[in-house]
Amino acid sequence: MREKRRGPGYLPLLSLRVLLRRPGASLLLAAVAALGVYAGCGLQSLVLHQERAIRDTVENTVIHCTVTDVRGMNADQLNLFSSYVEALLGRRAHRDPSLADLDQAVTNIKAQAEWELAQPRDTVLCRLLSQASDSRLANAKITFEPGWDESRLMDANPDLVCLLPEGMEAGESLDIRTAAPLDHSLSLRVVGRVSGGPDNVIYCPFFMGWGDGLSHAFTIQTCTFDIRDTARLEACKAKLFSTPYFVEPSVYAAPDGTAVGVLVHDEVYLKSLEELRSNLDMLRLLQPLLLVLMGGISFFAGFLTNRRRKREFAVMRCLGLRRRAIFGQVLGEQLALGLAGGLAGLCAALVTGLEVCSGGLAFSGAVIGMFLLGAAVCAGIAASGSVMQLMKTEE
Repeated sequence: MREKRRGPGYLPLLSLRVLLRRPGASLLLAAVAALGVYAGCGLQSLVLHQERAIRDTVENTVIHCTVTDVRGMNADQLNLFSSYVEALLGRRAHRDPSLADLDQAVTNIKAQAEWELAQPRDTVLCRLLSQASDSRLANAKITFEPGWDESRLMDANPDLVCLLPEGMEAGESLDIRTAAPLDHSLSLRVVGRVSGGPDNVIYCPFFMGWGDGLSHAFTIQTCTFDIRDTARLEACKAKLFSTPYFVEPSVYAAPDGTAVGVLVHDEVYLKSLEELRSNLDMLRLLQPLLLVLMGGISFFAGFLTNRRRKREFAVMRCLGLRRRAIFGQVLGEQLALGLAGGLAGLCAALVTGLEVCSGGLAFSGAVIGMFLLGAAVCAGIAASGSVMQLMKTEE
């Protein structure tokens, strides 16, 4: 008997016929497909969320570092030579190859040094690298003379200039003399005023020259900086600690007068990053498990649905239909219901606000593929029995 050729509208009509004839079983299969697609979209959405969280954590987290003694006990009164800060800024690389590109590993360097002045009396000269180096200037307002700004104070060889408190009287320049034992005297040009800050502190550039216009080493009290590239945190730390000047602090370390400690405050960052990556690994592990689970559930759902149709398949075999035709019909029914359920699951994902991107669609297709694989195995079993065995099947 020659089978009648089916037109392109066969599958939708067949799906409707199956739904009307066995509404409970058909809805079960469609619900399985819908649930699988919805779960797949949900998993993929969580994966994207975790990947975005990891990327944001890496890009937006700032790793602060504090310079201390080698034991990590003192960070406020370092008495550290300013040449160490020059090393961080990359200004000594031509003298020490180990410092090459160190300025590419760190950023936002803050450092300051304070000296008591004999002239003007009861005044402190604070040499700082930037306004952020002194917490007393957090709420202060600095007004610069025309042609001057903070960036000019941070040059490698700045001019002999200063910023005065708003109430301090001075002309275009100010003569200062440091107290013993430094005993330096020089004239500073006034390039700005500080309002809202301390009224007995004169600020000047960190690398101010004395007399011969060169930067001389002097002791500083505090120094902090940040890791420039958080994505390369370990590489930056390795570069920092590969120099002969900076080491990881240890309570057992013995001061040698050369090395200083650096506390890298990355504990919270590393813990957060580890948790996010662990969650991402778990979600990626659940994706193949979902595919396997989907194939098993679709097989058992199809098996339970077609178990009571063996007599129907026997009659179809007696009428001359081949096993291939029965297999195709059962698989076609599963395909129609799977596509309908998958579309419903996709719509539900969109309605509930899940992210449905190309990756989510691809994974949803894989879910439907596993559904059809399980359905194909079930259809193969349904069409493989002999006519006599199928006819003996009890209702």
